[in-house]
Amino acid sequence: MKDKDKLKKLVEIIGDLLKIEGNEWLIDEILKTIGENSPIEEIAKHSVIQNIHEYCVEQKIEKQANEFYQSFPIEEIKDQLIQDYKKMEHERRRDDFENFCLSMYQQIENITNYLFEKYILKKWDSSKNNIAYKFPDGRTLFVKDIVFGKANDWFANVKFKAVLFYFYFSEKIKVIIPFNNIVSVFDELYQMRNQNHRGNNPSGFQKNTLDKIIGNEAKYYFKFYGFLQDFVNQIEQSFGEKDVAIKINPNKIQEVKNKLKESPKLKKLVKSLSQFEENPNLDSPKRIKDVDLIKEIIEEEKKQQR
Repeated sequence: MKDKDKLKKLVEIIGDLLKIEGNEWLIDEILKTIGENSPIEEIAKHSVIQNIHEYCVEQKIEKQANEFYQSFPIEEIKDQLIQDYKKMEHERRRDDFENFCLSMYQQIENITNYLFEKYILKKWDSSKNNIAYKFPDGRTLFVKDIVFGKANDWFANVKFKAVLFYFYFSEKIKVIIPFNNIVSVFDELYQMRNQNHRGNNPSGFQKNTLDKIIGNEAKYYFKFYGFLQDFVNQIEQSFGEKDVAIKINPNKIQEVKNKLKESPKLKKLVKSLSQFEENPNLDSPKRIKDVDLIKEIIEEEKKQQR
């Protein structure tokens, strides 16, 4: 017992030495000695080691989440997407597949709802009767057919198909199979997400979907990761090519317009800007041109302030 008391005193002395500036090297030497003389499985049980491990993992997940959404163009929802990504990674580490799917679904849902409300609803009535796909035998599918199918309301899967058509495929479907395959993966993720909202007995379709997944979670982790990466990547590209104007903050536009001086050149730019605001469904070249005009207005305003 006396020896144990002496050893405790020694530990206290070492603790005091570690507080002294310049003695940081002691930490390395102590850890090295512990590692050489204690089984790794015993060291790993200590709460300090576990806390260090969790801290390192948290740092890595933070880095991964920020890198994954680094180039994502929709700033309004970017922070929430990053938080949901981090939660998704934590659930994967716990091997909690249902909550992993829920966190991933929340990212898809967030992007889908934003694009649906900000873009698709505005042009739905004017484009729903456009031809979306032509079969080799001459039959055609209209946009409303490919998006709604047999549905009669804007359900979650219907909104997703709309985003898929307008953004992922840029309103050009040459082969119908890839579109259906992506919708199928969304349905799988959606059914797993619904496991967090248990209540009603699953339908035949739902049960068949769940039976494919349950017992094969290890494979579906990778399948769903690929689905998320592909979807996010395609949305990023679509914004750059098709709807770059959405990146312009409308509040900023109005703020700039209010500050503009009365000059012939600026009046001309404001007129072009007004045409842009009144016609949200302009084709891509015109929209990109108007975004350049917005940037020019901002630069002109900066010059006026100097």
